[in-house]
Amino acid sequence: MTILMPIGGNENHKKPVVSKEFVRLAGGEKADIVVLPQPSILEDTPEYYVRHFLSLGSRSARSLDFRSRAETHAKEYMEAIQNATGIFISGGTQMRLPAIIGGTKIETAILDAYRRGVIISGTSAGAAVMPKTMIAYGKGGPTPREGIAQFAPGLGLTDKIVFDQHFRQRDRLGRLMYMIAANPGLLGIGIDENTAAIVEDEAKVTVVGTGAITVVDGSEMESTDVAEAEKGRPTAVSNLRVHVLTPGCSYHIATRKAYIPNLQLTRE
Repeated sequence: MTILMPIGGNENHKKPVVSKEFVRLAGGEKADIVVLPQPSILEDTPEYYVRHFLSLGSRSARSLDFRSRAETHAKEYMEAIQNATGIFISGGTQMRLPAIIGGTKIETAILDAYRRGVIISGTSAGAAVMPKTMIAYGKGGPTPREGIAQFAPGLGLTDKIVFDQHFRQRDRLGRLMYMIAANPGLLGIGIDENTAAIVEDEAKVTVVGTGAITVVDGSEMESTDVAEAEKGRPTAVSNLRVHVLTPGCSYHIATRKAYIPNLQLTRE
């Protein structure tokens, strides 16, 4: 089984529901976690996440704190990726990681790890960078507009889905809708803060955390003027489907169906 676990950012580490689930899926007390801190420029990011995952019971945690393409050839980094049961990508600026590892052996090692069942998680920029095509930069706003989002190559862990982070908190529905209007074969998943989407085998999506995910489905889109809109003008698009899913809900990619469990209501 392959598992991606993009997180919307700003996890609550005092009540670490999301982080605990990552450690559990990585093997719990047998988890060997590798942290990729490259998107962040904060000096304490590497050690912070190492301490955090160890405090949650992982067997080991190590940060690969390389900052140049030349360093990616180090044998010790390759071995760490090969022995990992979970890989975590920090927040920061998503363009930094592909610029350092794109086309290198360590990028190939990460893809190989994912394909053999190593869970890949990331928060904020670490979530955005996962797809083959990622949202690299953009603006907030509820309406899709020309130029609201800029796209760039990501890590290529999925070519079916694109992720956006800090979703409701930074009002990013417009840019995700613009992305899907321009690429209707993709599935858009916007993830709220302190919330994660767990994607199993690129087939099923479940939710963990305190917020929601927003799924934007362009598979039945009828028409759009995304190619004609200029100078920041609004973009028209018809028949996008939007789902808002909370913990306990799921989404099935093959059927494009959302499942919301029935609640047993009681009266006092």
